[in-house]
Amino acid sequence: MARTKRILFTKAAYHICVRGNNRQAVLNSTEDKLALLNTLSKYKERFRFKLFGFVLMDNHAHLVIETTNQISISKIMQAVTLSYSQKFRNKYGYVGYVWQGRFKSKVIEGDNYILECLNYIHNNPLRANMVSNLKQYKWSSYHKYNESSNPLEGIIDIDVIKP
Repeated sequence: MARTKRILFTKAAYHICVRGNNRQAVLNSTEDKLALLNTLSKYKERFRFKLFGFVLMDNHAHLVIETTNQISISKIMQAVTLSYSQKFRNKYGYVGYVWQGRFKSKVIEGDNYILECLNYIHNNPLRANMVSNLKQYKWSSYHKYNESSNPLEGIIDIDVIKP
């Protein structure tokens, strides 16, 4: 049975989730997480999309991305996941699918919902009992929104919360 086509919008915000194949850890180390962030940064510059937020867990990642009129979310995610997959396979000598199926996407409608979505993804490490305080989890855009000093300068677009 053929899978249903994605409904694509121009200049839309999406909540994206990509998961490791068979729920395996695909963001095993600091190096792996930095590789995915660098890949996102590279394609963000190339495709001119906005990245409002993210959380990188060991076996999956959540992203909040707004597309432009020039490029679809499918093209963005194809480039990001393929590029990271190649790096992962080379590093670990892995054969096969790195990501489980197609990425999941949900269109975000309205400013209130985008803030709820950011709150949801930022709280992932708490729900997974990985930390007791969000400040303890390094691999999230939470820090960009809640702290003055940040190592993620430039990758996150925080204009979504401007009044």
